[in-house]
Amino acid sequence: PTFSQNPRETSEILSEQDELSEPTPAMERNNGIIFFLSYILIYLAAPVTYIGIVQAALIDKLGANYMVASLPASLVLLGGLGPLIFSWLVPYHRERSVIVWAYGINSSILAVVFTTLIFPVSNTIRIGALLFQGFVQGICNSVAHAFKFQILRRGTTTQGRARILRISFGFTPLAAVLGSLGAQVILSEKFSFLQYPLDFACLYAIGIPCLATVAFLSSRYQLIPVKKKKENFPLLPYLWKSIRSFFSNRALSLAWIAYVLWYFSMSCMPNLSLYTKVAMGRAPKEFSGLIMALRFGFKCAAGFLLGSIAVKWGIRAPVITAGLLTVAGLAWAWLVPGYGYLLSFGLLGAGELGGAYLPNYVVSVSPATEGARNMSVLALGPLSASIGPATHGALTDGFGFKASFAVAIISALFSLRLVFRLPNFERKQSTKEITHK
Repeated sequence: PTFSQNPRETSEILSEQDELSEPTPAMERNNGIIFFLSYILIYLAAPVTYIGIVQAALIDKLGANYMVASLPASLVLLGGLGPLIFSWLVPYHRERSVIVWAYGINSSILAVVFTTLIFPVSNTIRIGALLFQGFVQGICNSVAHAFKFQILRRGTTTQGRARILRISFGFTPLAAVLGSLGAQVILSEKFSFLQYPLDFACLYAIGIPCLATVAFLSSRYQLIPVKKKKENFPLLPYLWKSIRSFFSNRALSLAWIAYVLWYFSMSCMPNLSLYTKVAMGRAPKEFSGLIMALRFGFKCAAGFLLGSIAVKWGIRAPVITAGLLTVAGLAWAWLVPGYGYLLSFGLLGAGELGGAYLPNYVVSVSPATEGARNMSVLALGPLSASIGPATHGALTDGFGFKASFAVAIISALFSLRLVFRLPNFERKQSTKEITHK
């Protein structure tokens, strides 16, 4: 790939020639199918795998305040340090195994929360289990996210990744819509055998086998072997070398800061779900499933849109589009009252794809031998934004919901400004062509 701005930065980012051959079409097809099927299952269990809205509604039902209800979403973001440690520990030939273990542990932690909901334990224990889920799942999600893009880096071409992301995020969110609408029916308490808290327990029961299957599928990714041997550094020197190398490049530094600000804005989502009390005078639980359905329904449409934009205009363009959708969703929540307010979750769901396309930008400009390390440094962004959900909850407790919305919009606008300053891919070439040039 070549940049349309400042060619000097291209040589800085891709100065090290990849020691990989090109993936075969069969390998790319296999990896695309696994990625696609995995996200169908992840999205089918979206009410419990995407921590925030359902957990906030459950903790609210358990009697906690807004800040505590937002804590699981904060704890998820604390997992950002996990990928950097694993990129140090894991050799290249074990990178696939990391994803398998991450989803296996995720399935187990859902089983822990399920157990607390089906047995007569105190609300304190249940809240503690939800906070524990946020922390453990945050580590596993961060590690799986970073290494999944590294797996795609080693098993697909740049153009192939754009097609895989377009097809996957264009179709698989439909599974989340189905799962969320199902959650809406389950949480409506229309079934006598699924009264609270068994209604929430049922959502977790669906998620357990879904993530266990994702763990199995992840073991079937096919990768081009890396010939280069990973250097052995002690942990602290490795962390310092990784962070210094990442932030010595202007483009990667801008991408990291934009990622932090974008995450801080998106962490307003649990708070937005609690705002239904004000906007519509109804309990958050009554709309949790519908909110998730809107969130992923719009993400489905945006998946095609952003994927097509990436194929036609390069890897920066979909990041810009996702940022604009995020700002629009937050502004809509602030300005539109009543049931129309729910549309904000659709816009934010579409903007949520920034969490796929900004990492895709980073891994695409990274040598394959440094992809996992650079993705791990990028994962420190959500860690830095981990105060976001609790901050939004505290702002609401102290100054009202509108204060939270205003801070989120300002953060999203600053993120978008930085994204516009990122160099863009102009056309698609192989890494070897860049090196020769």
